[in-house]
Amino acid sequence: MKFAAKRTWPDKATTWEHEGEADGAESFASEFATLEQLAVDTEFVVMCKDGDGQGVRFFRVAATAPYRLEPAEARTSTTADAGSAGQEPEGGEDDSEPVGLPNLSPVISMLFYMGKVAFIATAGIALMALIITYLRKFLE
Repeated sequence: MKFAAKRTWPDKATTWEHEGEADGAESFASEFATLEQLAVDTEFVVMCKDGDGQGVRFFRVAATAPYRLEPAEARTSTTADAGSAGQEPEGGEDDSEPVGLPNLSPVISMLFYMGKVAFIATAGIALMALIITYLRKFLE
């Protein structure tokens, strides 16, 4: 069967770190932990890509020599886990999406363009006033 694995705690991977075939989720999890040299208390998820009913399984590294894994529960967010333990999240980490600021580039570009147009129009009007003044003096 085909499996994929990625770390979920303490460092959360955004993409699948390891993909391959194995007889079961446990053997694939053991292979992933060994190849990636995961530290004790690192948690990761293994997903069955064939869809044969094993689905998603969470594991935690209990020992490293030799690697021993134990089942783990899914961590929904570091903030919720730290808050339930009465601790502050490390380094202000938060799994929620950051709030993006609006893009001001089009507004700034438009203001710059309007300023250039106003300057050119003012210079054109002043130049025309000078030309009309000299024409009047010349024709008199």
